[in-house]
Amino acid sequence: MAKAKKSKHKIAVRMCAGCFCKFDRRKVLQTLAEAFAESCVFEYSYDKEEEKKYDLVLRISGCDSECAKPSELVDDLIIDHNNWENAVAVFAEKTGW
Repeated sequence: MAKAKKSKHKIAVRMCAGCFCKFDRRKVLQTLAEAFAESCVFEYSYDKEEEKKYDLVLRISGCDSECAKPSELVDDLIIDHNNWENAVAVFAEKTGW
């Protein structure tokens, strides 16, 4: 009998506008997607109406403006210019995944 496939956590991704050019937002997302490929699926989503279908909203922000808006329905996590170098550890600590 085949094992039931474990479903992955669905992560909504919201990125800032990229004003701080030394902060590579796409690289941060790529690093997280690779590190958590077995347990998570990352999708861009800026639609607040769809938030309830996600387990977490990941906001990737280059400065204190935080233009990537927080979720109103599910937990969110911000990776920014203060913690991006430790993005994998921050994500793992927050989620336990």
